[in-house]
Amino acid sequence: MQIRINGAQAVLKKGSSFDYVSENRMFSDSDAYTLSITFPLRGCPENLAIFGHVNRADVLADKLRFDCEIADINFVKSGVLTITGISESEVQGQFLEGRSEQNFDKTFDTIFINDLPLGEPEATRTASITPEKAWNPQTSDGRFVALPWVNDYSGNIQNLAEYVVDDASQHKGHYVWNEKKCTGLSWQPYLLWLTRQICDAVGYTVNLSPWEQSEEHRWLLVCNTLPAAWAMPEFANALPRWTVEEYFRKLELFMGGEFEFDHRAKHIDFRFTADILEDKKPVCLENVTEEHSSDVADDETECKYREVTNLVYKDCDNATWKWYSCDWFISAWKDSDRVVCYDTLAELIAANKGFRMWNGEHLRGGRIEKLFYAADCDAYFAVEPYDRILRGVDDLFDRILWYFPSRLRPVNLFGGRIVNESDDAPKEEIEFVPARIDETEKKYGRILFLSLSANDDDDVKEDDDEEKFLNYQKPFSVLTLEAGEKEKKTEFFDRIFVGWYDGSRFFNKEPLLPAPAVENIMISDDWENFGFAHFSLRLNDRNSARSRIINKIEPKMKTTFRWLSSSVPDVRSVFVIRGKRYVCEKITASFSESGRSALLKGDFYPIIEDQESC
Repeated sequence: MQIRINGAQAVLKKGSSFDYVSENRMFSDSDAYTLSITFPLRGCPENLAIFGHVNRADVLADKLRFDCEIADINFVKSGVLTITGISESEVQGQFLEGRSEQNFDKTFDTIFINDLPLGEPEATRTASITPEKAWNPQTSDGRFVALPWVNDYSGNIQNLAEYVVDDASQHKGHYVWNEKKCTGLSWQPYLLWLTRQICDAVGYTVNLSPWEQSEEHRWLLVCNTLPAAWAMPEFANALPRWTVEEYFRKLELFMGGEFEFDHRAKHIDFRFTADILEDKKPVCLENVTEEHSSDVADDETECKYREVTNLVYKDCDNATWKWYSCDWFISAWKDSDRVVCYDTLAELIAANKGFRMWNGEHLRGGRIEKLFYAADCDAYFAVEPYDRILRGVDDLFDRILWYFPSRLRPVNLFGGRIVNESDDAPKEEIEFVPARIDETEKKYGRILFLSLSANDDDDVKEDDDEEKFLNYQKPFSVLTLEAGEKEKKTEFFDRIFVGWYDGSRFFNKEPLLPAPAVENIMISDDWENFGFAHFSLRLNDRNSARSRIINKIEPKMKTTFRWLSSSVPDVRSVFVIRGKRYVCEKITASFSESGRSALLKGDFYPIIEDQESC
C-alpha cells in the first residue's frame, strides 16, 4: 500500500491500521472517508518533508489539508487529507473523497446568493422593447423574460399590456404596454441561466450540459421578481437569503440531480441521479462468508435512505395552494364512494360535460359533489364554478335563477411523493416551489401571482352576503378542499417560485396575457380541449420520472454481509447476493502497513421487486 500526500510518499505509523468507509450518498449524502490515519514525525524524514512545521502552535489544524492518494493493487482513491490531530511526535489525519470532501469544505457556507453580482436586464423601460419581444425567451437568448404578474398584496398587474385589434376580420392584433399602469418592466430569469450566473459570480466554471439538453428542465423559469417601481432590477434582490451551499443542496432536491464540486480546480459538474445510477453495472457478490447478521428495525426512520422519505413541496399561503397540494384531502377521500374513477381523462370529460354549465337546483347529493380520477394521467379533478350568469326569474316561487359556468380543475397536482402515510413520517421539503397561476380579469386570463409582503390578505374585505351565496353554490368537494387542513403562514420570498415557459401559450391564447405553466394537465374552460404538457413539476405522478422511485427497499430489513474481494465495489451499484438484489448503505475495508484486507463488510437493504415486472 502507498499513501501519497502532495505527490510525495508518506509513511504510515508502524503497527497502525485504519478503516476506509465508502458510503452511498442516497443514505448519508457522503461518499468515502477513512477513520484516523497516523503518520509519525519524530525520526521520519519522509513525513517531516511533507508536513513541515504543522506541529507549531500558530498553525490552525482545521485549516490544514493536503492532496492525498491511497493506492493498493486494484484500489486507487484520490481526495484530500485533513489534519485532525498534531503532536511533536505524530500527525493524525482523515482522508476524504467526493461528497465527503465537499461537505468538509466551507468555501460556500458564508456567501449568500442575494449578495452576488448576478446582473440585471438591459431593458427596464417599456419604451425600449415591445411586449411580444419582452415575452419571447429568444429575445434574451434564453436568459430572462418580463411576463405579466400580479402583486398579490396590492392587486396591481405588473408588466401589463393591452391587446389591440389590427384586423378584426383576420383576427389579428398586437400588444401594447398599458401607459397608465406600466411604465417600467420587471424580469424573471431562467433557472439554468441563473445557476450559471451564480457559478460565474463565485469564480467557478460549470458543466450543465445534461440540464441544458433536457427540455423539461431547460425552460424552468424563476418567477421571483420585484416591481419595477422599486428600482431594484438586479436579479439577486428577488432571491431568498440562501448561502451558495444551501442553493445547490436545495436545487439538487428539486432537480433530482447531483452537483460535483472540485474546489481545487474551481469547477462544478451536474448530472441527474437516475442517469448516474443507470450507468452503474450490477455487482454480483461471490465469496460471501457464512457470517452475516440481519436487524429488524422497529421504526422505519432508522433507515436514512432518501427514497423511503416523503418528498414534498414547501407549503405556500395562498388559496391556489390548497388546490395544488392537499394530500390530506386525497387521503380522506380516495378510498370512499366520493371518488368516481375513469380509465382516461377523455372518458372523464365526456361523462361529465353536463357540468360545464349547470343551474345549481339539484346540487346536493349529485355526482358533481364527487371527486373524479383519471388513471391515464394519475390525477384527481373537481368541478369548480367560477362565475354566474342570469338565467331568468321563477315567477311561481319569486326567485332569481342562475347558470353557473364551471371548469374541470386538477386537484393535488403538487402533492408529495408519499411513501409513508404515518403522521410522524420523515419528510424533505423542496423549496423550489411551483408558482401560483390564478385568475385576473376575463380579458387577461390566468397569470402569475407573487406575494411580496408578509401581510395577510385578511385586510381585503369581501361582501359577506355575496361570499356566502357563492360558497353555497360550490360543490361539497370544493368547500372541503378550500377550508384547508390548517392555517399556514409564509414569509417574504423565503423560497424560489418556478414555472415552465418556452414561449408557448397553450390555451391562454391571444388576446389573453401569457403566463408560465405549472400544471402539466391542460384543460380548456369550455371542456372541449385538453392536453398533457411535455414537462412536469409533479412529485406524485407514477408516470413521471420526477416522482419515480429508482429502487424500492425494505427499510426494516438491514443485513450485514462479509465477503472476500480483490477490489472494493462501487457502493452505489445494485448488489446481487445469493440470488436476491440489494441496495448497499456502506462498505468498510481495513488497511494496515501491509495493505488492504481482502475481507470487506457491507450493510445492505433488500430491494422490493416490482410485481408487474416479475
